[in-house]
Amino acid sequence: MTGNSKGPRDTEPLPGFSDLILAASGDGIYGLDTQGHTTFANPAAVRMCGYTVEEMVGASQHNLIHHTRPDGTPYPRLECPIYAAFSDGKVHRKKDEVFWRKDGTSFPVEYVSTPIWDNGRLIGAVVSFRDITERKQAEKTLRESEERLRKSQSDLHHVSRLSAMGEMASGLAHELNQPLTAVMNYVQAAKRTLEASDDVSSAQVIDYLDKGLIQVDRASNIIRGLRKFINKDNSDRSFEDINEIIEEASKLAFAGSGFENTKFEFQLSKGFKLIFVDKVQVQQVIFNLVRNGMEALGDTRDGHLVIATEKTLDNCIEVFVRDNGPGLDEEIAGRLFQSFVTTKPNGMGVGLSICQSIVEDHAGRLWETRNQDGGMTFHFTLPIVLKDSENGE
Repeated sequence: MTGNSKGPRDTEPLPGFSDLILAASGDGIYGLDTQGHTTFANPAAVRMCGYTVEEMVGASQHNLIHHTRPDGTPYPRLECPIYAAFSDGKVHRKKDEVFWRKDGTSFPVEYVSTPIWDNGRLIGAVVSFRDITERKQAEKTLRESEERLRKSQSDLHHVSRLSAMGEMASGLAHELNQPLTAVMNYVQAAKRTLEASDDVSSAQVIDYLDKGLIQVDRASNIIRGLRKFINKDNSDRSFEDINEIIEEASKLAFAGSGFENTKFEFQLSKGFKLIFVDKVQVQQVIFNLVRNGMEALGDTRDGHLVIATEKTLDNCIEVFVRDNGPGLDEEIAGRLFQSFVTTKPNGMGVGLSICQSIVEDHAGRLWETRNQDGGMTFHFTLPIVLKDSENGE
């Protein structure tokens, strides 16, 4: 024997070595003949299914452990992917089915059914399966954790809106007082006119009452917009007009603002497709950015706030809120979207963080830039998602 010669152990497996491999495997492994009868089963398969080797070998595998679907309905043998392997000669894989134990309980499995060939003739299949109970439990735990996170985010969004409403309370009281006072004046004027009734006065009474109704409708719209904005049940998305969302949210932000000398300007591009968004959440973003811009103006002379939209090259709608205030110092600007960072004496420091979360949840982006002529511009994008009918489907 030369130095390069190989001994018997290098060229041939040890006797019974394949049996040792089957016995050591943590996966269940069993063989089938073309009639679907079990020809062998390793210890892991026996243990997981709760049968003895004698009970499994020679019996119909399908009748023993694969007779019923996960939803409890019968699993016809002709539809069984395991049996298909020795019918069509193809490998069949399944990642989410169940096997049944002897005691009638089931457990989730993933398996591979591989055909066995002998000189070009199909003689059966070998099945390797794995109990994925722990994985399914981990997936369930992850889903529950994600659901709790979504609920926490929803609660935080709600708290943010309520906080914003608290900051606006006195301004809204003043805003509502104006139309209600006007209603009172018009109704009193109508009453006096009727008391002094003459033939000419009826037209004046109708005019007073019409004006009163207009003011009642104005107050009603303010309250309706406020209730919709603070409503917590905002999980539904729908196709909406971004410009209409901006106008509605901005009107609410302007209510009771106390910035009568500030110039508010809309530069809204036309012809946008409807976008698929959670309307209330996007309104919250716009509301926060507009209110922040208004507060940044403070006592600025000739304050100017611009709210604009335009379409981007990557098929998104970009919304701008630009002010000509004093801007932000570098230290704050670098941490602006972190939670609990605020420039307001009584601010919570979560508004911009929540805005960023909402925008990113819509597959968009939120950022800020410093204007060359002073002040800041906040930008965010929302992707344009067409309806099926617009895609030609």
